[in-house]
Amino acid sequence: MSIHQLHRHGQPLSWHGQLDRAGTEADVVALVREFLATVSPWEVGRLPEGLRPGKITDASDITAYAFELVRGDVLDNEGTQRVLHRLAHFFSRASLRLCEILSERQAPGREDKERFA
Repeated sequence: MSIHQLHRHGQPLSWHGQLDRAGTEADVVALVREFLATVSPWEVGRLPEGLRPGKITDASDITAYAFELVRGDVLDNEGTQRVLHRLAHFFSRASLRLCEILSERQAPGREDKERFA
């Protein structure tokens, strides 16, 4: 996946649009890594050390970091708040998409529903 993917009308897809189109955990992980590559060193440096992004390898890394970002209460200054909000918003959405993907995978198929009816 790449931020350079285009909407059917030729416009670039937003990060959130790409998350909506992600079909697997691996797609979400790859997209999260691409998103993090756009976060500047200056932005990362604005965050408290405990809220700086680490290595993202799977869904649990994404959801854990989303939780830490949302829980983070940084009263430093407006620049730090903007970076924190940007990351928290994206990671919360990525975590939500992972939940949707997981529930789609675990939902019983039509045959299972008919068998148990």
